[in-house]
Amino acid sequence: MSVAVVTGGASGIGAAVVELLRDKGFKVVIADLNAPGPPTDVSSDESVTALAERVAAEHGRCDVLVNCAAVVAVGDVCTVSEEDWHRTFDVNVTGIWRTARAFIPLMRDGGAIVNVASAAALRAIPEMPAYVASKAAVVGLTRAMAIDHAPQGIRVNCVCPGQVDTPLARSTQARRSDGTRADIANFEPYLIKRAAEAAEIAEAVVLLATNGYTTGATLAVDGGRSMH
Repeated sequence: MSVAVVTGGASGIGAAVVELLRDKGFKVVIADLNAPGPPTDVSSDESVTALAERVAAEHGRCDVLVNCAAVVAVGDVCTVSEEDWHRTFDVNVTGIWRTARAFIPLMRDGGAIVNVASAAALRAIPEMPAYVASKAAVVGLTRAMAIDHAPQGIRVNCVCPGQVDTPLARSTQARRSDGTRADIANFEPYLIKRAAEAAEIAEAVVLLATNGYTTGATLAVDGGRSMH
């Protein structure tokens, strides 16, 4: 049985990815601060290393790694705190580096990594420069990883979701200014005038995890927002 590890897998997009991978026959390990069993903090080398050691001991391999864990800092460059800025990059970008470094050695027969970036990396959104910059970094990191690990038979892709109805998205919306909150809510830049369901994003993630001829790709699943 193929083994998948999903960071941020306890809720939102990550939970939908977990469900779909299980439906596809994968044994799925949830890596999350709120995971059942031992929690995983992707901002901690010790925590990620412990997770990889547990997966190696219990399963002996990792076939798919989905990096979905993320945090959001709200505020422009003058108002976002330095602590929030660094925390955003430590989870959203460095967290991917930590998990990739830990799990690539377990992909002995090749494998797939899917990084969840954001459509904000392709078309910026207001009041979130730390998040936008971190997700743009994920796009670049994905492409670099795809080049470096192709000789090992490891494919690396990323998905860029638009608005998705998740607990994180709802809490982020509540922290925005009134004007920005209204602009985000009206879906004016979207060709499909609604938020995505987490399951719709999960379908794209699992497609990239299982399609054997796709690597280095950035797939926007954003209702057409980033194309115009």
